[in-house]
Amino acid sequence: MSLKRFTWKILLLATIGSMILAGCAPATEEPAAPPPEATEAPPPPEAPTEPPAVEPTAVPIPDCPMVLTIKLNQKAMWSDGVPVTAEDYVFEYDMTMDDGNIGVQSRYPYDPFVDSFVALDDYTIQICLNQVYVGWAPAFNLQPLPKHILGPIYEAEGSIDEAAWNWNPTVGTGPFVLTEWASASHLAFEANPNYWRGAPKLDKLFIRIVPDDQAQMAALETGDADIGVYLTADDKPAIDAMGNIDLVRNPSGWVESWFFNTISEELGEANGLQPGHIALQDKRVRQAIAMGMNRQLIIDELFFGLYDIPASFWYDSPYANPDIEPWPYDPEAAKALLDEAGWIDTNGDGTRDKDGVELVIQYSTTAGNENREATGVLAQQMLSEIGIGVEIFNYSYDVIWNSFGDGGPVALGQYDIAEWSTAPWDAPDPNHPEWLCEEIPSDDYPAGSNWFGVCIEELDELFSEQLVTLDDQARIQIFHRIGEIMHDEVFWMAMRKDPDFWAVNKRLLNVRFSGASLSGFYNVDEWDTTDDTKSATLSFFEEPDNLNQLYTGMWFSQLTTVFWLDSLWTYDDQKIMFPVLAAEIPTIENGGIFISGE
Repeated sequence: MSLKRFTWKILLLATIGSMILAGCAPATEEPAAPPPEATEAPPPPEAPTEPPAVEPTAVPIPDCPMVLTIKLNQKAMWSDGVPVTAEDYVFEYDMTMDDGNIGVQSRYPYDPFVDSFVALDDYTIQICLNQVYVGWAPAFNLQPLPKHILGPIYEAEGSIDEAAWNWNPTVGTGPFVLTEWASASHLAFEANPNYWRGAPKLDKLFIRIVPDDQAQMAALETGDADIGVYLTADDKPAIDAMGNIDLVRNPSGWVESWFFNTISEELGEANGLQPGHIALQDKRVRQAIAMGMNRQLIIDELFFGLYDIPASFWYDSPYANPDIEPWPYDPEAAKALLDEAGWIDTNGDGTRDKDGVELVIQYSTTAGNENREATGVLAQQMLSEIGIGVEIFNYSYDVIWNSFGDGGPVALGQYDIAEWSTAPWDAPDPNHPEWLCEEIPSDDYPAGSNWFGVCIEELDELFSEQLVTLDDQARIQIFHRIGEIMHDEVFWMAMRKDPDFWAVNKRLLNVRFSGASLSGFYNVDEWDTTDDTKSATLSFFEEPDNLNQLYTGMWFSQLTTVFWLDSLWTYDDQKIMFPVLAAEIPTIENGGIFISGE
């Protein structure tokens, strides 16, 4: 199980300075309360066959550093026939920011980026940003709220915290409509007959709540589930034995990583951190460790050869430098580098030393993760062959990712090499400020996320420059240079790509997955079956806590929202963005993006 299984929300919250790395809690002991009955909405107006003609609106440009002007698709309608308008989006913004809605999980991206959010007309949204924000696209991939349903409730109660729609969204904009939520059992959906993009190919869709991995595998084998989630390469033999199920590998942008503790004595003393092994201050030692690890052997032995080794943190994207190759497995070259750095076995004990210090490093990862624990053992064996000793100190999931302020062992520097899976904070945007000097934690900044002591002036300048570079090609070149620095300095090393694995019954057709953030089921309206059932069932381990996107902290609840609620835009299986509720993607050329001054 990788970090991504627990921490989808962290990638959003991190950009506003929070590092809540304890992961999603397990399912509650008591099943979720059955959803309350839906509040009756006023009878909708008869849906017009064509959207009404709208006079072009002159777009005033407010005095702010960056303006997003988003035109809505005028054909979009709620499932009850009411048009989707800019007021539904303004209402979503207002509900997110209203202090009366105490259950709202996050105000990101409105806080910290938005100064104003207004409707210029029925089909035009204008967002004033208080700074140039190049990662706006995934951050502002917004979903509306039905003002005609929830507005009267807010007016009456001053909050929508207890609105029935939160658990029973029978009115949506997506291809399916919720028809039943049987607590601790399943959620049932039927095709939205009024879906504005055309009727979906499936008639019914189900989410089956299962207690654990074993129950999911049994449901897949018996046909009680058609799609399984949270699978890994370990599941390949069991899936292959079923015969009727395919194990589908899908790029996710996540990467199983090694992080090196480069905290120096001086930095450790200044910030209250434990320095890494003195040898790790020398990049030649870090390079030697990279060449001393036979990563492909680990992949073959533990993962049936199903993973690849990327050279870049931004692999499979234009931001990955095509001229960089992964460090090769070359133990002889590794030994030569260690000799050059002055780490030589002077006492004949099999471990290199220098100035009386033995080259013995501490490896830490998530306790209970069998594959990572096995990787630690293999690292001991492989690095011993080049004269480096490895001691293993693993930590539980609820400890290892605690912040500096919460006494997290990695955040405090109590490791030399740590392993887990990670991805860019703003994925699919490449922005990732984790290695900025200013992110190094201290008593004054306990939320700092640079737990590795990385502080390279050029790297800081490049990360700052890319954050305000809207020209795609120029930004790509910046990240290519960042990739060169990261490859040479080896403060981070990819162990393997960490794709998503899905189990898919062979009777399903056209099922594709996007690895971009929460766009996973982006083409659910195109799913079909080879038989006449025209239905599909997904399995999941935890019951949703809420079906209103403002109130859920669960990855799967967010992911499945696409069943009943469309977004402004989404990303396909190649991570290519295309408009849905938006009429077009905002650009400088079409007037959707305006930058004031330089």
